[in-house]
Amino acid sequence: MTPPATTTGNDALPVPPSRGGVAAGEWVPLLSAALAYFALLAGYYMLRSLREAFALEVGREHIDRLFYATFVVMLAVLPAYWFAVARIPRRRLLASIYGFVVLLFAGLGLALQLRLDPSVVGAIYFVAVSSLNLFMVSVFWSTMVDAWHSEAAKRVFGYIAAGGSVGALAGPLFNSLFIERLGPAVVIGIACLMIGAAAMAGRWAQVRTRSADPVDGRGLELAVGGRAIDDLRRLATSPYMLGIASLIVAGQVLGGYMYNEQAKYVETAYATLESRAALFARIDFFVNVVSLVFQSLVVAWLTRLGGMRLALAAIPLLLIGSLVVLALVPVGAVLLATQVLRRGVDYGLFKPTREMLFTVLNPESKFKSKSLIDTLLQRGATASDRSAIRWSRTRPCRCRLGLCRDLRGDAGLRARPRARLPAT
Repeated sequence: MTPPATTTGNDALPVPPSRGGVAAGEWVPLLSAALAYFALLAGYYMLRSLREAFALEVGREHIDRLFYATFVVMLAVLPAYWFAVARIPRRRLLASIYGFVVLLFAGLGLALQLRLDPSVVGAIYFVAVSSLNLFMVSVFWSTMVDAWHSEAAKRVFGYIAAGGSVGALAGPLFNSLFIERLGPAVVIGIACLMIGAAAMAGRWAQVRTRSADPVDGRGLELAVGGRAIDDLRRLATSPYMLGIASLIVAGQVLGGYMYNEQAKYVETAYATLESRAALFARIDFFVNVVSLVFQSLVVAWLTRLGGMRLALAAIPLLLIGSLVVLALVPVGAVLLATQVLRRGVDYGLFKPTREMLFTVLNPESKFKSKSLIDTLLQRGATASDRSAIRWSRTRPCRCRLGLCRDLRGDAGLRARPRARLPAT
């Protein structure tokens, strides 16, 4: 996970670094911040693998509607998030946002315990996870940028991000090992505890560091809000921003198609909610392993070797190669491996490289237009992709190779129930 740019406009006097490039007085808040990010991503990934399983409980034929609902909810959540960032004091923002998230998912866990309609609970759960995940990470990094001055951020943010990467591995690993034993409701409760712990550890890190603005006790206001019409105008008139947006849309289109194929296979090969959740947890675990390898080894090597152009060029080559293998060997295990590689490349190579592209923009574009791209554009591209897939299934196929038939899902994969990812 790559943190946002740390240009805060604050140039407080740096503390001389000691062991590991970190100053002696920074270790306690650094460890608190890393623990907070670990707990946040561990809790989120516990919820995320359940999201995929709940989508199948609702019914694969309704997944399109779930993505449409997510986009509509995002339209409502984004202005509310901007409103909260602009008005809630920064010292209380993290606890306020995470407190709302914990209450929401605790209620959904209770609904499962009460055995309410699983399709209704599953639909609400899917939309809630898909809508809130971007804001949970965003508010964490806003708090960290607000707490650390720019020189300290250069020293410690890598360690904080590493804590998150370990959490992103721990959450899926926990689910794959224990969800069939504990059940979804208990896992949701544990995830809520992890998110609550993230709020407390993040607050502790915040109070133990120097404020981003020592003169103003409120710290630097890093607004990500603003009028939506201004964000749309800025995005539509900048060829550079449109180029970034096009890359994101292309990735979402491919991801939507692969998600649809994955859902078809898992629905056929795995019968219960618990077994599906365990599978998705294993997938998330391997995705984060691949992502961590790309983040720690590949990104820096590619950018040193040929700059961002080489890093960006490597992404379609890797994805096309995996799709060729899937076309040659269309079985379930290869599909899941392709999904692991695609998402690992997305999180581990494309995401950090994409964040580098934003560093040359002015602060207004970084925090306003970027928030629009990272939320509404991504969810809108996903919803549009679902519509395109549904429309393609109603059209006659004139493709001699039968590609259209495969895209519509008439042919499908040769599902092999035993072709599973290895247990972790």
